[in-house]
Amino acid sequence: MAPYTSGSGGSISGVSYSNPQGAASLERAVYGILALLEEEENNLTKVAEKNDRISITADLSKKIAAIDLLLNVVAANAAAGATTYTATHYLIGSTFTSGTGGNSSAPNLAQAAMEGVIALKLLELDPARKLNPDKTVITRCTHTLAASGGSNATFSALLEFPIEVISLPGGGTLIEGKVFLT
Repeated sequence: MAPYTSGSGGSISGVSYSNPQGAASLERAVYGILALLEEEENNLTKVAEKNDRISITADLSKKIAAIDLLLNVVAANAAAGATTYTATHYLIGSTFTSGTGGNSSAPNLAQAAMEGVIALKLLELDPARKLNPDKTVITRCTHTLAASGGSNATFSALLEFPIEVISLPGGGTLIEGKVFLT
């Protein structure tokens, strides 16, 4: 499990519904962020001329969620030759907050999604951190510079995210990200 500290007042905790007193994990937090982004995309208005998108298709029998993410980002040169990528949220009316004092200080949900996927991918690149060394969860995690335009780059990711399906008291189910790192 990759540990995660949620910010005070944050929209996503990373704690399992089935073990609310247990430790938070980066895997559950990132899945929660991606699921919230998809929910907002389905319920909020998109900023005009934005082609950002997310789709999540859950296969409940295999307990895998196929996630395809595309975000418009702005690339910039920072001090000492580093490159930064900033995603602006493409949906009007988002109530997401990173909270204060946690692992993430992303100013919006799109930025939190990009940062979370990258954080997971960096951990997944270390074979010693994978519970199943033969399984790659994040099969694409790419920044691409555009030829021109205000949003001069994109971030795209493709994931086969392990999920847990939790039966709720009184009926219904809840899907959350499953721990796949040590």
